[in-house]
Amino acid sequence: MNSDQEKRLFELFTAHAADSLTPAEHAELQETLRQDPSARRLWFVHQDVELGLRAQLAVTPTVPAAPAPVANPPRSIWRQWRPIPAAAAGVVLGILGASAVFGWVVQRGAEKRTPLAVIEPGFENTGMPLAKGVPHGAGQWGGDAALVVAEENGITPKEGRRMLRLEPAARGAPRIFHVLDLASPPFAPDGETREIEISASFASADSEAVLRYMLRAFAITEAPENIDATWFDRRDEAVASATRGLDVAPGARGWQTLGVSLRVPSAARSLVLFFGVRTPEKSLRTSPHYLDDVRVTLVTPPDSQP
Repeated sequence: MNSDQEKRLFELFTAHAADSLTPAEHAELQETLRQDPSARRLWFVHQDVELGLRAQLAVTPTVPAAPAPVANPPRSIWRQWRPIPAAAAGVVLGILGASAVFGWVVQRGAEKRTPLAVIEPGFENTGMPLAKGVPHGAGQWGGDAALVVAEENGITPKEGRRMLRLEPAARGAPRIFHVLDLASPPFAPDGETREIEISASFASADSEAVLRYMLRAFAITEAPENIDATWFDRRDEAVASATRGLDVAPGARGWQTLGVSLRVPSAARSLVLFFGVRTPEKSLRTSPHYLDDVRVTLVTPPDSQP
């Protein structure tokens, strides 16, 4: 991508953020995102920078800055985004480091893999209770508007006969949480860390939208029953965490699976799992998304096995 193309993308992204795109420009942006993987990556970077800046401005008083000396301009317009708030920078680094996943799927040796109990990992129970926000207690699901459904909108459950439908969100991203209790075996404190792998599969009813599926895991010292609905706002207190994002191009159909691995300290009492979908294009936030086949696995190295 040359500098003229980058400049044009920046113009389109800026106009989109200001809700000033013309119909022709909107069509141009959608076609560019459809055809160019580099443009899609930059689109998500721009979106997350915008969100990070807005969050920072919401808590930081605006102070006029003294004019800075003019330096030689960077070769790429995107490098001008380097001096951004730490909140936004962390998001950007996470996205640029994301990959289409499962770097740990291949067996690395004689590790023992023990599936951990996730309540309704395949969502086969149509009467499954769903808490509002982060669930209060282990073995529960909670989050935004969601419903256990059978095949619909051309989406067949990845496993079994049911899946979880995440309703579209006008703002932000539909999200769902699950909490695991780390106190029961094999998590009895022994002074060691534990490696845990988490995977999940997503699908969307709208294959024309640019999407990002997200999977996050947070190991925390609070017991499951002490977690409140506002915990996610304090997620930086986690003793260990891991994040994985998967960008999906327009036209992609079917289930997309992503996973993450993290080292959990023995002090951790709970594991909070987060699953979400982002649709930056506002006009496309009208279709539901689906979650299925959630798996959590404890990995025990050979020298720790009995």
